[in-house]
Amino acid sequence: MEKLEFHHTGVLVESIETALIHYTAVFGEENISEIFTVDSQKVKVCFVKNGKDSYLELVEPINESSVVYKMLKKRIQYYHIAYKVQNIEKAISFLESLNYKSLGTFNSEAFSGNLCGFLFSPNAELIELIEE
Repeated sequence: MEKLEFHHTGVLVESIETALIHYTAVFGEENISEIFTVDSQKVKVCFVKNGKDSYLELVEPINESSVVYKMLKKRIQYYHIAYKVQNIEKAISFLESLNYKSLGTFNSEAFSGNLCGFLFSPNAELIELIEE
């Protein structure tokens, strides 16, 4: 079994720059990451440190073809939980044995090109895995 270590909660926003006005006031500028563009997902992301090893990931669709664009238009905001893993393929195999459905993997610019992947739990919860 591959250990899952909590990393962040994904939050959809219409504009990262606008959302950062609030998050900077609450958590301080020192807890705000740079803004990354994740081309394969057609999103911009920014991390807000909100605990010792915990973050909010602000996610802004780049355009209407982004997979999260429709969720944002439905006013869905908190939409995934992310975990770091040592071996993403082992973690995906383990979770698939528990009836999780993998949505594939991609290399993320937000994690120095590391492999990431999304899965749906048997209860239709969306999780993300990030290989360390």
